[in-house]
Amino acid sequence: MPKVVDHDERRRSIVRAAWRLIAARGIDGVNMRDLAAEAGYTNGALSRYFSGKDEILRLAFEVVLEETNGRIERAVAKQRGLSALYKMCSEIMPLTEEARLEARIAISLWQRAITDSTMELSNNTAVAQWRGRIAQHLREAAEDDVLRYVDADKYADLIMTTMIGLQVTAVLDRPRTSKKNQLALIDAIVDGCRVRSHTES
Repeated sequence: MPKVVDHDERRRSIVRAAWRLIAARGIDGVNMRDLAAEAGYTNGALSRYFSGKDEILRLAFEVVLEETNGRIERAVAKQRGLSALYKMCSEIMPLTEEARLEARIAISLWQRAITDSTMELSNNTAVAQWRGRIAQHLREAAEDDVLRYVDADKYADLIMTTMIGLQVTAVLDRPRTSKKNQLALIDAIVDGCRVRSHTES
């Protein structure tokens, strides 16, 4: 019997090869010949799965976002409020070596997204969803009387912008972006709107 080829799995394996090259060389260092070799195919074989480099990079970006969303769903599960917020942030921030590698890839792909409307839309859709979810968890924390009722949307913007900035600094300035230091930034934002007891005021 002929071997059954999982088309989607082949596409994903090519995307992961693209990730490795992007992480090592940056997006401008990726060409179809080297990508085929990294994925274990002949150069012409890639045309069975992708129309060209642009399509590979677009899917590479979408898969990064999908995998982040998958981690968020597993980590947050049925939690709410500050517990959910911190777990969500921990899946977006580059706290581990794997996440730092994803940050290197994301930074390179953002460069392409500046001029690629499809990638720009993917990025903006994901960020808007994350920002909305962060605001939701802030409102839950206020309902639980852990945080004061503040402008959750503005605080969500501040947290989201901080996490996006950390993607860059975690790659370029590792000593200042330990896990402890990154989480301390989120603490500083959240602490500004915590409910204080009379003894603390």
